Amino acid sequence: MTTATFPPVGWHVPAPMFLPWKTAEFLPPLATSTTKHSKRITFTTATTYFFHVDCGGSAVPSDDGPPLGLAKTHTTLECHDIYSQVLITRPRRVRRYDHVERMLLLQHAGYSRKQVAMCCFEGIAIRKSRLESKDEEIVEDEGDDEQVKRRKIGTE
Repeated sequence: MTTATFPPVGWHVPAPMFLPWKTAEFLPPLATSTTKHSKRITFTTATTYFFHVDCGGSAVPSDDGPPLGLAKTHTTLECHDIYSQVLITRPRRVRRYDHVERMLLLQHAGYSRKQVAMCCFEGIAIRKSRLESKDEEIVEDEGDDEQVKRRKIGTE
């Protein structure tokens, strides 16, 4: 009985074409698109909600004056067809009101002087609380840095 010895056979299986860890730049050129398509979106209708001026809201001025915001519910609603009226304008900055303008706007919105003063005190309390929390955060950060330095000195 003769036995023939064959060289060991290695199974050669090509790697799968699309592996989840491969990105598009490593794929063969036939699998990726050579031309880049620009993506654009257009809107045909704009809906505008109108709100009355109200005290508070999410806007608390950083300097002084009452917080000026929008009422909780809108008063009117308008829909406009903007598909034909495409105006290209550059972005603009938001206008900021000073202390006196804020007070006058709230008084024209129906608030009494006493109510405007209460809004001012509320805004002052919010700004004071923000400053205190920032000061606490700074103190905590400084304390953390000192602890890290102590560990580094102790380990050397």
